[in-house]
Amino acid sequence: MQIKGSSAIANVNFGSNSEVGVTFTSQDKEYKFRATDIDLVRNGLESTIAKNESVGRLIADYRKSGQLTEV
Repeated sequence: MQIKGSSAIANVNFGSNSEVGVTFTSQDKEYKFRATDIDLVRNGLESTIAKNESVGRLIADYRKSGQLTEV
């Protein structure tokens, strides 16, 4: 899913086995994360985009809380 209007996140992809790929605007490399609850992450992302809120902050909060763990 391409993220438009975000200064931090360019793209977020959802894979199998609770895998989430995040591409930051500063680099072309996709970073892989494991989500504790993939549906929560997907719904949170869709809600954040719909409200025109910060996707970068959402991803940072998920990482800080342990919802997303880098693999």
